Parts: sequence; C-alpha cells; structure tokens
Amino acid sequence: MSLALPSEETASAAITVGLFFGGRSAEHAVSLRSAATIHAALRAAGFRVVPIGVERSGAWRYMPLAGHAFHAAVDPRGCAVTFAPGGGGQLLACDGAGAAASLPRLDVAFPALHGPFGEDGCLQGLFETCGVPYVGAGVLGGAVTMDKEVTKRLAMQAGLPVVPYRRHRRGRPAPTWQAMSDSLGPRLFVKPASLGSSIGTAPADDEASFARALAGALEHDDKVLIERRVVGRELECGVMDTEDGPVASAVGEIRAGADHAFYDYDAKYAADSRASVDVPARLDDAMARRIQAMAVEAFQVLGCRDLARVDFFLGDQGELFLNEVNTLPGFTSISLFPRMFEASGVAIADQVTRLVDLALARAKRS
Repeated sequence: MSLALPSEETASAAITVGLFFGGRSAEHAVSLRSAATIHAALRAAGFRVVPIGVERSGAWRYMPLAGHAFHAAVDPRGCAVTFAPGGGGQLLACDGAGAAASLPRLDVAFPALHGPFGEDGCLQGLFETCGVPYVGAGVLGGAVTMDKEVTKRLAMQAGLPVVPYRRHRRGRPAPTWQAMSDSLGPRLFVKPASLGSSIGTAPADDEASFARALAGALEHDDKVLIERRVVGRELECGVMDTEDGPVASAVGEIRAGADHAFYDYDAKYAADSRASVDVPARLDDAMARRIQAMAVEAFQVLGCRDLARVDFFLGDQGELFLNEVNTLPGFTSISLFPRMFEASGVAIADQVTRLVDLALARAKRS
C-alpha cells in the first residue's frame, strides 16, 4: 500500500503538534496508553510535541515533560491552560498568570482521547470554534459514530448488514429476558450505546445474567443496546484518507482467549491477558476484499475522515456484520489500527505524519 506523504519540509520540527490525552470518559486510562505510542511516533517523525493532559474533571494541563508519565496519570501540577478564542492554537494559562509568550502555539491538535468528551464531537467543536486544525473526524462524524444505535441506523439505510438489536432507555420499563430472547435469540450482548473498550458490555444467557448486564450498562449510559450474540470471528479493518480517497488496511482478527467469554476490557488491556491477534487475518482473498470494501463504505457513509477502525463479526455460517466504527481508534502497543497499517507497509511514524498532514491541508483549504 502506498499512502502519499507530505514533503520533508512539512514533516519537521517546525510543526508543533498538541497531543491531547486522558479525558473525562471511562476510557481515560486507555487514552494514556494510546498517547504514549502516538507521542513516540510523532517525535520519531520529527515533530515538536506539546502534551496536553485532560483531567477527569475536564481541566487541561500543559505537561511539557510528560513523555515518561503517560502510563501513570495526568499531572494536576501542570499549568492549567486553554485556547485563546480566535487565537489559532495559542495556549493561554487559565489563571491569567502565564504570559502568552511563555506558552506554545499549536499548529495542529492530535486528540488521543477515547469515548465521550473526546471522540464524540465535543472536543472537535471546541477546536472548530477556536480555529485550531485537528486530526480525525469532524463534529458530525464523531457524534454519529459514538452512538452505536445511530451508527446502525445509518448503516442499515445504506444497505450495510448490522447485528439485530433492540434499544432500551433509562426510565422506560425494563425489557424482559423472555421478550429479548424470543426476538433476538437466546445468546445476547448488552452494551452502553456510547462507550468503547467494551466497558459496561456483558453477555447474557439467562434471566439473571440479563438483569446484571442491563444494570451494568446503565451505569455508563442512559441508552443501551441489546444485541444478538454472533458466534464466529471478530475482525477489524483500518481506514485512512489519501488524496485519492480512503484506503483500507490489511484485515486483523482478535482472539479473546480461553479465559474470556468475549474480548472484554481485561482481555484487551490486562498485563496477563492471553488474548491474541492475527495481522493479517487468515481469510480467503475474496472475504478480505469484501471486508475492506465494506470498511471504506462505512467510513464514507458515516461521515468519517482521516482515520477510523471498522469492526466486524463473521458468523460461523459466513454471514458478515458491521459492528461499530471508531474514529479515534486505540494506539496502544497492542492496538490493531497501527498494526494493520504496518502490515500494509505503512510505518507508524508515517501514519501519524500522514494524519497531521491531512489536518494541515484541510485548514489551508478552509
């Protein structure tokens, strides 16, 4: 695969990239790990990187020496900062004590935040308002892909196959196990509508486990989805923009391991996890091409830009379902997005360079 990359002049220390990480969502810790990988890749590509840690409270902290601390926490001792309205990326101290000249001006923002308040269009709207170029989906693309039900509705309208589901909202009469199993089948998944990393997601095979799963999902969201559980394989495909349109990566496969009923949070991130991945996945060429084509189509239908990871289920009978789309996919050491593009011949330093270049080129056109 060949992704057109920026000139040597663009990919240089003359470009200051603000790396935003942490955030208010339940995926705060995952964001720190993604930021560590992105930070190293940006530095390797020659960019000047300005780490901005976002506390769980939402406060931004300027952390110029944060390279060693991504796996720990956002340092509350860092200078509290914000953007100057209309300042085009100039950071200002929130308490007014720091002169503008003492804080950097960002040429582009690279958000490495996952979940609500980072991936859902909220932060992107602030960047737009302040006139700061940024990597990733815009307000609309972030919002529609964050809501798994909206994703499904738009995908279905475009003719893309999705897993059958039902919706439940907090405050409405709770659905019964019998009604859901009669409608969707006896093996179910219950998940928050707007969260990632499998947080709040649980399988349900009987009345008791269904009640627990529903209560657990409602701890994280006012809207939850109840889905038929697909027996088969979990596959992922990366998509990245180019001048000639979006291109798909090699397809990857996740194997949760015998210790996990599915690819849950611990399977993803626990140090002793026995989960494994195959990149590229062991698929015949026709199925791999079908998944890649569907990934690109979903990327376009949902208004994504720059990058996304598109997740699929492949049932034992060969049925393929679009699962969800992540517009700020994980960049941890075990995340599939960077690995799938590396398997496609694009080193991670070239991936982040390409993303920064896309953001800067978009800003020049506006």
